[in-house]
Amino acid sequence: MAEQDPKKDSQQPQKFEDWFKNLVEKIRPGARRLWELRKKLLIVNGIVAAITIIYLYLIAKPYYESTVTILPEFGSKTTTLSGLTQLASLAGVRVGESAPAEIYQNLLTSETVLSTVIYANYQTKKFNKPVNLVQYFLDDDSSENNVRKNFLEVYNILSRQVIKSNVDRLTKILTVTVTMPEPKLSAELANRIIEALDQYVRTKRKTFAVEQRFYLEKRTAQVKDSLTIAEEKMKQFREQNRVVIQSPSLLLEQGRLMREVEILNTVYIELTKQLEIAKVDEIRETPVVNIKELAEDPIYKAGPKRVNNFITVMFFSIILSGLFYIFQPRLKHYFRLIRGEKLIANNPA
Repeated sequence: MAEQDPKKDSQQPQKFEDWFKNLVEKIRPGARRLWELRKKLLIVNGIVAAITIIYLYLIAKPYYESTVTILPEFGSKTTTLSGLTQLASLAGVRVGESAPAEIYQNLLTSETVLSTVIYANYQTKKFNKPVNLVQYFLDDDSSENNVRKNFLEVYNILSRQVIKSNVDRLTKILTVTVTMPEPKLSAELANRIIEALDQYVRTKRKTFAVEQRFYLEKRTAQVKDSLTIAEEKMKQFREQNRVVIQSPSLLLEQGRLMREVEILNTVYIELTKQLEIAKVDEIRETPVVNIKELAEDPIYKAGPKRVNNFITVMFFSIILSGLFYIFQPRLKHYFRLIRGEKLIANNPA
């Protein structure tokens, strides 16, 4: 066995050398053909390069990006929803926590938020007068018959091409990026989207606060009545049973009544707190969305990235043209076979 090990070691380099020689033999015909057709390759790729340069530098329009960063809520702010969550936890119910950044990300591209953005007027270089986004993108004053159709068309442009959002999984910071052909319009549109989002959230919060206030007022009154009844029962029990230490059944009944009063009292205090919070939320006008800073007019163009695009196009052009010329003889052969079979099928003997 020991004598066979050196033979195996000597066979491994031999196998690799044979494999490399076979690889070179397979590549050599294709490389030779590419060398013979180098002029055609240069001409084809030169034409592609010229077309790409003309498109990137003369036809492709520059675009600008404006970014707005929305921060998560810091500190220990107690809202109506969080208070009700705490109240539910007293009863042993687990309520999942929501991530505002992810909710904002979904709301950004909703029709309700974007409708105010689309129909707002903007001062642009394209028009001499302020126009809305329907007029800007479609060059149309939108007749009454096409209002909904035009709105959906512009909405799709904004949600799929113009607005991009990303939520950092670790920090929960939401980044909103708006891409437009004009720098000022890009920044103004980004800020208008955030304003519309904030207004939408504030409106919903007010509606929620009103509904919660009605519910909390009703529930607080019910709990107060139950607490009054429980306290009255506790009072009567103590008046009727001055000494309960010597009776286990009386001790058990006293503990049950005290526990009922304690639970109802805790619920009543928490409901009262949440009722006051709901009243404050109902009249509060402060912004809800925590914005790091508003977007400003971008100075530099975000694209098109001409050098990167040119390199990418030329890379694929060289690869595809090389593969085409390498396999051109085989392709011609297959086409001839297919054509011959069709001729035989059309002209049977």
